[in-house]
Amino acid sequence: MEREGPTRLERSVLLHLLEHRGQQVRFEADQWTTEFGIFRAFAHEDLPELKNCLRALEMTRYIYRRVQYVIGYSEPKLVYSLTPSGHRKALDLRREDGGEESGESEIAILPGQVVAPRESGA
Repeated sequence: MEREGPTRLERSVLLHLLEHRGQQVRFEADQWTTEFGIFRAFAHEDLPELKNCLRALEMTRYIYRRVQYVIGYSEPKLVYSLTPSGHRKALDLRREDGGEESGESEIAILPGQVVAPRESGA
């Protein structure tokens, strides 16, 4: 049976990872992308439900996990990141929620690239 789309919690996690991916350097990630950081950010949610959500997003290949160094920690931590399809889905969700006014482009920005903000026609 095929799923219709991401649940409310899955949508929230995808948008959280989109917001906190920032300008990650090659070897260090944002602390809010760690498993612990996600658990803290969604402390109001049921923990088993949140763990199932992360597992479901991995199974649909919207996110992946790896161990890497995190800013502010001395040892590597488990970090979640968006896959290319997860990044596109998160951008679509943000657009659906009316977040396109932020002026961010849909084009993926590679590290080291500088992009000027779009000018509004108004």
